[in-house]
Amino acid sequence: MQAAGTPLKTTHFKRGDHGLDLVGRDDSSSALVIREIFHDRVYAPVPGIAPPRVVLDIGAHTGFSSGFFRLMYPNAAIFCVEPDPESFAILAGNAERIGNCRAFNLGLFERDTVAHFNAARISVLSSLFPMKYDGVPAQSAAVQLRHAGAFAGELAAQHDLPGFDLIKIDTEGAELAILGALGDRVAQAHVIHLEFHSHADRRAIDDLLCRTHVLCHGRIERPDLGTLTYVATRLIPQRHPR
Repeated sequence: MQAAGTPLKTTHFKRGDHGLDLVGRDDSSSALVIREIFHDRVYAPVPGIAPPRVVLDIGAHTGFSSGFFRLMYPNAAIFCVEPDPESFAILAGNAERIGNCRAFNLGLFERDTVAHFNAARISVLSSLFPMKYDGVPAQSAAVQLRHAGAFAGELAAQHDLPGFDLIKIDTEGAELAILGALGDRVAQAHVIHLEFHSHADRRAIDDLLCRTHVLCHGRIERPDLGTLTYVATRLIPQRHPR
């Protein structure tokens, strides 16, 4: 878990006439997340795709990704989930700053259960799975997991949502299981941003999504790590041979 007493820092983000203050840990891992999201723009809007009405941010951490989505999509309703209790405490405050953003302290998976969550001292590495990075201390915490498809269905019914136009998944290895559990919600999504954490997962993710989506762009850091963006095939203009 993040070291006790880790200071917090407020950072101001701006896009055009819109500004947003977000709170995060004052450490190198938060600086890395900010760089990836706001400078490298790993979740950048896809040209030609309409802004989402509803965003589902799975593995929201402390809320920087949801904040980025707010600046990009001022009118979107945002729903974010984060199982790590310490990260969620920061996320809850950021959700209020973001506005029209609801945060849930739970994880999504392929079934309803309570599981041991490895809360790492470097919080962005926290995961349901054993730590794969040597020398990174972690503490085990019991967290609630919900079946991803069931939870999404409940949200849609409770809030009268048309669906989730944009789904982002960053869960340190549970991405494939969550995609499978989301079921038809995946096919309905216009854009899907997600990380992969093994070569096998990347291939399996592509096999699953290629039925309804096409890989639009990606950032590959290593053969076993990267961020991918898929777009619904039905939304891509068909080019006819001349």
